[in-house]
Amino acid sequence: MNIRTQLTLSYIGIVLLVLFAMYMILEVTLEGLLNNHITDELETQASLVREFLIEELPHKNEFTYEAIDGLVDRLGETGKVRLTFIGEDGRVWGDTERDGQSLIEMDNHLNRPEVQDAIKDGKGIRDRFSETTQTEFRYFTLPIKKGENLIGFSRVAMPKETLNNSMSIVRQILLLVSIAGSLLVIIITVFTTGAIVKPIKKLTQMTQSVASGELTTPVEVNSANELGQLARNFNLMTDRVQTQIERISLENQRLETILNSMSEGVLLVKGPSEITYANPAAITMLNLPENYVGRALIEINRIPQLQGLVRNAEKTQELAFAEIRLANLNESEAEVTVVPVASQSEYVIVIHDVSKLRRLERIRADFVANVSHELRTPLTTIHGYAETLLTNGNTKTKKRKEFLVKILKHSERLSRLVTDLLELARLEAGDVELKRTQCHLKEFHKQVLEVFEPVLEESGVTLEWNIPEDFPQISVDIQLFMQVFVNLIDNAIKYTPDGGVITVSAELIGTNADVGNEVVVHIQDTGIGIPSESQPRVFERFYRVDKGRARKMGGTGLGLAIAKHILLCHNGRIWLESELGQGTVFHFALPIGIPT
Repeated sequence: MNIRTQLTLSYIGIVLLVLFAMYMILEVTLEGLLNNHITDELETQASLVREFLIEELPHKNEFTYEAIDGLVDRLGETGKVRLTFIGEDGRVWGDTERDGQSLIEMDNHLNRPEVQDAIKDGKGIRDRFSETTQTEFRYFTLPIKKGENLIGFSRVAMPKETLNNSMSIVRQILLLVSIAGSLLVIIITVFTTGAIVKPIKKLTQMTQSVASGELTTPVEVNSANELGQLARNFNLMTDRVQTQIERISLENQRLETILNSMSEGVLLVKGPSEITYANPAAITMLNLPENYVGRALIEINRIPQLQGLVRNAEKTQELAFAEIRLANLNESEAEVTVVPVASQSEYVIVIHDVSKLRRLERIRADFVANVSHELRTPLTTIHGYAETLLTNGNTKTKKRKEFLVKILKHSERLSRLVTDLLELARLEAGDVELKRTQCHLKEFHKQVLEVFEPVLEESGVTLEWNIPEDFPQISVDIQLFMQVFVNLIDNAIKYTPDGGVITVSAELIGTNADVGNEVVVHIQDTGIGIPSESQPRVFERFYRVDKGRARKMGGTGLGLAIAKHILLCHNGRIWLESELGQGTVFHFALPIGIPT
């Protein structure tokens, strides 16, 4: 059903409903008016009859049927109503519908409803069926008094058929008027809806053109009414849509160019695995076929770690990151980031090939390890010969002894550096086999004091150990973990002025308030602090905040890096907080219990 038919039927339905309502209202109203008019007419005639009878009736003792019925019949000749005179005792003395013996035999009318109403209220009005004439009448009755004495009742009656005939004529007139009005409305509605629908059809055709991609043809504006305004707004809308489409198309071209030129692989997957987009780098990295769109990622390239990352991002709706191996890369190493797309079940996967970087790191680590091994033998030899020369008493001059002391000192420093390099290379390569033991943190207090007691006494720095004895046990390689305490406390002593304080404390953190999930150890000093720009680099190998001070104290620049990798081997973590001139706090955390 088209809009014109809908509008036409709607208008016709509304008008017919209004006409029907008006017909019903007018019918009820006119019927009420007609009833009131007839009642008023009956009341008028009843009053005239009463006045006439008051003047013409003989004395009550002289009432006869012939005399009174004659008066009533003479009055009834002038109208189409039935007139009746009823005595005070209910006897009917005169009636225009009865004469002679039939009049005498009429029932007593004292109990008639209209007569009783006239006795009570001064007038009586009733619609009822007359047993006498076998006809339905409307009766109007008034009492007749001479002076204060009631002598009878004047009753006027009109057949209901007369009233019904009048109402039938009124209904016919209303029906004819309603039919004529309906026809007129239908004719007007057909022409009106045609004028309204014509511009709407044009707009519909234009929307179909817009839907098919044609946005250049404007809609004609032929009027200033709402439809004309609609056409103008439609033209404005199509212009803005065209502008937006051009802008989006340009942005898509730029984005496509950027994605195609990226060395990182970028995929867009719907749900947990369905591929909807992949740039050329991703196609190459994952060896995707030409018809990859719509297929499951796990079907094309079975990489459990990648599927695990996507499921983790789907579960948490947060970024997921990991370094995984992709089978078709030479070194098969890549950093993969999965990012959920806001308000959609889609995920962006970014793959960064780090094979060359990891290969360079391995080359560097191998180089450091090899050089360290090569340096260890000659350094041991130099150190041994210098120590022998100093102890055999053959130093003939003071200057020669001074040189030998310097050779011994620097060879010891180089030996420490080589040892630290080898240890760091071993930790980075994962060649360390941890010998875990359940122990208390208090066990490290005595060992730390044995190592640093001479230095603490000389510098006047105080070491405070504030870890409760009933603290939970940790599972660590005691020898390696001791090196963490030694490196961090040694670093704190170097950068804390004489008379300062170093505080070692610990706490439990985690979801279980009674047991905790991690032990966090804090090593706080009152030293010079670390500048904010240097804090991100303090755990790099050979990095020194104060290079002159560190060299003067003989540091290798590897202590914090070694501590970091020892904690990583224990599934721990390390970080710091520092404010220049206010001191530094190193924090490291370890999980409680033996890891699986």
